Amino acid sequence: MDRDNELESRIDEILKAEKENKIPRMTKRDYIIAAVITVISLLGIIGGFLL
Repeated sequence: MDRDNELESRIDEILKAEKENKIPRMTKRDYIIAAVITVISLLGIIGGFLL
């Protein structure tokens, strides 16, 4: 039971931090950078199979 209370308190802290915008969110630029990195890595993997 003690672990359940600890888990609930942590979840409450995270929800409060999200409401106060303390947790940084990914911006549109971050998503574009992640997509570019993913495409480049996939091309590298496919290129490695073809070589």
